[in-house]
Amino acid sequence: MAPGLYRFGDSHVNWYVLEDKGALTVIDGGMPTHWAQLLDWLARRTLSIDAIKAVVLTHGHADHLGIVERVRREADARVHVHEADRPLSRGLGLRRPPRRIIHNLWRPHNLAVNVAWMRDGIMRVPPILQASTFSDGEVLDVPGKLRVIHTPGHSPGSSTLVAQNDTVALTGDALVTLDVVTGRSGAGIMPGKLNDDPDQALASLRNLEGLNARIVLPGHGRPWPEGLPDALNRARRAGIDWRDVSPHYHGHDHTAPQRGPRR
Repeated sequence: MAPGLYRFGDSHVNWYVLEDKGALTVIDGGMPTHWAQLLDWLARRTLSIDAIKAVVLTHGHADHLGIVERVRREADARVHVHEADRPLSRGLGLRRPPRRIIHNLWRPHNLAVNVAWMRDGIMRVPPILQASTFSDGEVLDVPGKLRVIHTPGHSPGSSTLVAQNDTVALTGDALVTLDVVTGRSGAGIMPGKLNDDPDQALASLRNLEGLNARIVLPGHGRPWPEGLPDALNRARRAGIDWRDVSPHYHGHDHTAPQRGPRR
């Protein structure tokens, strides 16, 4: 992805490892079955699990927590999450798929994603028992140093993490390049009710203005090498896509529930 940055996960969800002088920061944690990816990569780099010093979460949804608690325990690494998403990472709603997902299982891509996630253990994601919290603007004292930009809307504590002298933006689900409901690709926010607050999710893109990161690493979809300003422009033009909402669904839901590394 960039010197010292590695991408893991699968075709539906990404997580990353940032290396700085042999010390590692894991960013998000994909699915429980992704543990093997981490061990294989560490072995090939002749690194031990103890090289992992920190885990930083872009947000607290289950599809980004898969290996986090296991990393915390086995590496004795400190987990960092935005203060507003600490309840989510602690397990709030972890075993309850959001209605906005259930009511869109009739969509072929969404069904395929959820079948894959069930196979990969999304219903067995453990809560994060211990974590430190951060807030907007903090520079985290972790390997590689990460600056926090709060970009709420997808979840209350959704945050973009800026690395490598502001040249890389790890946007989590605040800005993605894959619509997990329909399979459409392109820079945008999560569709409609996959956000806790869709209007806030779109408005939060303003918090990233002025940041000229040349690479965008999202939580879903391929990296965006055309730079953050281009991704923001495209996301604004796309706006909020409400087509993820089933025509038969009129409820309200404000809960939030590629194998191997690529350089």
